Amino acid sequence: MKPSLPVTLLLAAFVGLGGTAEAAQAPPAAEVVRIVDGDTIEIRGDGRIVPKGSVVRVRLLEIDTPENGACFARDATDRTADLLPPGSTVRIQRDVDLTDRYGRHLLYVWNDEGVFVNESLVRSGHAEAVLYPPNDKHWPRISRAEKSARQSGAGLWTACAGAPRTSEAPEPAAPDTPARPGLPAGPPAGIPDVDCSDLLGPVWVGPNDPHRLDRDGDGIGCDSN
Repeated sequence: MKPSLPVTLLLAAFVGLGGTAEAAQAPPAAEVVRIVDGDTIEIRGDGRIVPKGSVVRVRLLEIDTPENGACFARDATDRTADLLPPGSTVRIQRDVDLTDRYGRHLLYVWNDEGVFVNESLVRSGHAEAVLYPPNDKHWPRISRAEKSARQSGAGLWTACAGAPRTSEAPEPAAPDTPARPGLPAGPPAGIPDVDCSDLLGPVWVGPNDPHRLDRDGDGIGCDSN
């Protein structure tokens, strides 16, 4: 018996609704366990990209949401929770790098309604588009979404205009700032954004602080860990 609709037409319909052929061809690959923040979640794998039954932390690729305590951070986390409610199933896709140095899985995620979550968060102004080479599979699409969000003033592009990136603007370092304490070095620039929840304790970030972990400008990030 022939199917009522050819598979190719079903795939085309899914892609037309914002999915991709890669995501459409695979059954749901994971279950959402927890929302950590706007760009970080935890999922339980089914043995494909993520080992079956394993709960892993996922950093959504090509996006960056405000750090906890910063303007629009809570809105971004709430929006991610709306798109990926715990217990729901998702389709996931990897890029060149599967994990980063912190053990996080670097993934693109589609929810059980076929919404490409990485892109959706950028398009609604809940996240910025940020490229972390070599993981650039959907960069043209996600960067276009940011351009649209900027032009329309969506989300953080209006709410946070002129606002500091954290809830407290760091004070300039005093001339007699002490030498670096005996702390491990903080995460370097050029990797998907790291939050304090990804680290085991305080780290030395110095004056640069590429991941905005230092609230009080003393060179030490994640003091409260």
